[in-house]
Amino acid sequence: MTKRILLATAACLPALASSSFHGSRSAFLPSSLFASPNLARRRRTDAVPTLALAAQPGKGDLYNDEELFDLLNLHESLNPAEEKGMFSGDIGGDNGDLNEESISGGIHDWVLQTLNEDDGADAKSNPSNGMGQSGDPTEASAIPGFHEMVLEAIEDINSASSPPKAEEENPSINQLAYDNLQTLLRDKKPSIRAIATDVDGTLLSGQYLHPRTQEAILKAIDQAYTSTEKQKIQHFFPATGKSRKGAEISLGPIIGPLLYQCPGVYIQGLYCVDKEGNVVFEKKLSASAVWAAEALVAEFGISIVGYDGDDLYTTEQTDVVISLSEYYGEPTVQLIADEGTDSVIKLADHEPGIHKLLLMDNDLEKLALFRPKLEELAKRNGATVTQAIPTMLELLPAGCSKADGVERLCEALGVDGATELLALGDAENDAGMLESAAIGIAVGNACPRAMDAADFIMRERHDEGAAGLAMNLFGFDV
Repeated sequence: MTKRILLATAACLPALASSSFHGSRSAFLPSSLFASPNLARRRRTDAVPTLALAAQPGKGDLYNDEELFDLLNLHESLNPAEEKGMFSGDIGGDNGDLNEESISGGIHDWVLQTLNEDDGADAKSNPSNGMGQSGDPTEASAIPGFHEMVLEAIEDINSASSPPKAEEENPSINQLAYDNLQTLLRDKKPSIRAIATDVDGTLLSGQYLHPRTQEAILKAIDQAYTSTEKQKIQHFFPATGKSRKGAEISLGPIIGPLLYQCPGVYIQGLYCVDKEGNVVFEKKLSASAVWAAEALVAEFGISIVGYDGDDLYTTEQTDVVISLSEYYGEPTVQLIADEGTDSVIKLADHEPGIHKLLLMDNDLEKLALFRPKLEELAKRNGATVTQAIPTMLELLPAGCSKADGVERLCEALGVDGATELLALGDAENDAGMLESAAIGIAVGNACPRAMDAADFIMRERHDEGAAGLAMNLFGFDV
């Protein structure tokens, strides 16, 4: 019987059961089915994936006799008086049996009929099932509480299409996601004409680009810069902590070269260019901030890399520094040296200056202890701290961020970011961009900061083509 309840419940809500995205994608069981204290301990904290409904366990696997008895007892305290009559002869025959005349085609009656059919099959194989003296599951005395609980559950699901009530403290995550999706598609998607996307962790998983995401990028670039006819998407650009050369290398031989046809926000918004390569905005750290950071990393034994456009410099070639090019696709990091003597010098001595610093270590506990010290240093030296990758902290000029760079580039492109921009991201440094965009989308592997800032969270991860799905759903016309 339980198996039939779950399948019938999913059938009642095809829209929620078949959606492809976080929240609305997952089928769920209403809380009223788990009201019993004994049943509550079996409730899952995560939603039940739609595909799992095809192989639900039988009722004996889900509920024991004690739990079924709890449901019957609960009925006595919860059952409204006006509904009790439904199971004492008000519908169907004198013994409460359902028949064609009593079925009006409503969802509640259909579920009752489903339950009775399944219980009838149980009764044939087990004439005395403990639910009534005769074992007939269609008797009113046999299953009054359980039917009532199912009715209550179905009423909960039917009411899910209504907006959550103001007094509800914990509205269904499924419903909030579903409602928000409808709002974004109906009210905001028609105005979208530009797409900004993070690279590492959003488009890429390591250096892997999912085919679906690659196809969506090609489509966006074609609409914006290749097509001879006016298309919906007029601008596409990366918004990344990478250098421009690093983004090209990372995105591979098909997508990478095309970036030089696109505008771009690089080095966490500190180097922004239009599609002709003209610099729209640029800012570098003060020499005092670089000096102070170099002294601090020496104290903690942490690696340091300085960005000057597409040129990356360090004072020591450690394993984590080498991984920047080998794993993340950045240009090879060079030892910074005096041109005349070839001796290693300080990053603070580099001319014409440093856009940002990466402070790197594979020991996450050490990095966590280091961050408060770095943030104190930043306040004293006109800088700010952000993070995109767990093993790296980034020191930027104060007042600068990826979100600031996106805003400046949008202004140069004539795009109103608040109404016309779709932004995609996954990390702390993406949060501001996601929050300020017309539609901000976090991929399924995003950190909590990015998820909190986003308008919608994809169920799919970066390595499952989440960015491509998001561009197709929220950006392009079908």
